[in-house]
Amino acid sequence: MLRVLGLDLSTEAVYRLMLEHPSWGVDRLAEALDTDRPTVARALDTLADLALLRSTETADSSGGLRLVPPRAGLGALLERRQSELARTQLEIDASRAAVADLLTDYTALGRDPMGGAVERFTGDESVRRLQTDLTSQARGELLALAPTTVCGGGPWEVDVPLHLDLLARSVKVRILHLDSTDGTPERRRAIRELTRAGAEIRTLPSLPLQLRIVDGTSAALPLDPCDPDQGAVLMREPGALTGLRALFTYLWDEAAPLPDADGEADEPAAHSPQERALLRFLAEGLTDEAAARRLGISLRSERRMISGLSERLGAHSRFQLGLQAARNGLV
Repeated sequence: MLRVLGLDLSTEAVYRLMLEHPSWGVDRLAEALDTDRPTVARALDTLADLALLRSTETADSSGGLRLVPPRAGLGALLERRQSELARTQLEIDASRAAVADLLTDYTALGRDPMGGAVERFTGDESVRRLQTDLTSQARGELLALAPTTVCGGGPWEVDVPLHLDLLARSVKVRILHLDSTDGTPERRRAIRELTRAGAEIRTLPSLPLQLRIVDGTSAALPLDPCDPDQGAVLMREPGALTGLRALFTYLWDEAAPLPDADGEADEPAAHSPQERALLRFLAEGLTDEAAARRLGISLRSERRMISGLSERLGAHSRFQLGLQAARNGLV
């Protein structure tokens, strides 16, 4: 029990016995503890080193040593031990701080500071200003993924006059829109105007996020693709720009060109790309809200599409709709 103070088991046994019989000498202590004389002598030396024994002026049977009263002797040992522990704790805290600094330095090895390669903008007005400024800077090329928001008029909406100015300055403009883009007369007129001015526009049933890439040197994308008006990230990191441009190129190659706005529309296919995309989203387990957001349409329009598909495929439940879509090769 007193090992923490420096007393091993044999020394503690001698100490306790001497407290009961302070006049006993080495031989009597050894006999009572059933041990040998050298073991008791070593215990007495330890007690003396710990200041629990002190010399007396008058020799007695204990060999000129007398026990220090326990309250004083053990109390002093406790205080000394407590001071040592406090000092050790300070050393541990200092070592922990040194380890933290070392780990920080280790983590930073081989990593260069960003140097302004990434900037964050929060709030729809900041996003709007970023879009205007970034688009105005285009000198050779502007690439845009522009999913249509349900409400319209958001900070990521294509600014038609600004893009017409780019086209007048011979800037190459490529825009990927959703199939639902032509849902309003205003948007149909805007697309027609941009196309006639020289913009290349294609459509897809769904787009993963909003994106603008200017001259291959800057790109803006939302902080949160599910809530693009919340904020934006402006990136100038070459590696990230290469990946974003590759994404745009892949989607562009998969997209469909706009039909001739002045000609008659072709006979519609049995199932539009947007309907196929909706069936695929439902098969992947997306909720109605998530599927509508991916398609850029309202929840009511999405549910109306589901009703129409169910009627045409003869399905009376979501499960049957999935089975019929699979049988018809639509998913």
